[in-house]
Amino acid sequence: MRGLLAAGVVMIGVGAAASAWPSRPAPASVMQGVSGTAFGVAPGVLVTNAHVALRCQAQGRALHLMGHGGGWAVLLLDADADLALLRGPVTGEAVLPLSTAARLPRGAPVLAMGYPTEGVDSRAAGLLRSARGDVLRATLTVHDPEGGRAASFVMTDRQGREVEPGWEDGLRYFGADKAARLRWRVEIGAPAGGGSSGGPVLDAAGHVVGVVYAGGRGLTAAIPLEDLRGLLARAGIVPVLRAASLRLDPDWAGVEADAARALYRITC
Repeated sequence: MRGLLAAGVVMIGVGAAASAWPSRPAPASVMQGVSGTAFGVAPGVLVTNAHVALRCQAQGRALHLMGHGGGWAVLLLDADADLALLRGPVTGEAVLPLSTAARLPRGAPVLAMGYPTEGVDSRAAGLLRSARGDVLRATLTVHDPEGGRAASFVMTDRQGREVEPGWEDGLRYFGADKAARLRWRVEIGAPAGGGSSGGPVLDAAGHVVGVVYAGGRGLTAAIPLEDLRGLLARAGIVPVLRAASLRLDPDWAGVEADAARALYRITC
């Protein structure tokens, strides 16, 4: 016999607070002031979350990159995967390489980066922040990018030990009607604040291994590379690929400094 424990996370592309699944969507007045994060994945192409772009579209507002001129528009958007590609002027901006790793092992050290809209660690709101943590688990999640909410669950055995769920477990828990929005996600033991949605999760060599999309209870929830690779392939975008890192003594300060050149704060 295996048990289920529900866990809610909040999508964090919007600076204002949102309710955890399955509460009602936040009122329109709370949705003002959309802010998120994006990173370069190819010349003139940025990655962010679909829920960031959708909120801007819902308000009829154009996407802007803080400190950068020129217009950026949605090139391709996948609401179910909660990913969006943005196309803009090619100005020689830096890009982040993607790891070739098939999946992230539990316990792997990673770095999540973004532009939280609230002040943390004595830093002012809107400044780039990184949070280091280990991969906790792979989880099955159903989320609602338009409403800014997500729900996942943890499975345990009779002794209360956590076990990884299978796809059928997810279907039984959420119901067959949610199958189209059921996705594998990665949970990391690192905090993430509102505005960090769309930021990269990096391995010890600075290679992208996921995309931040939600947070809650001291966790960061990330979209795995499989979804990002699929979206890039559909758009005809060929990213820079790098072999998975085997470093035992990573220079996290160097990883953060190098990645910062390819990160942007999005507002609308």
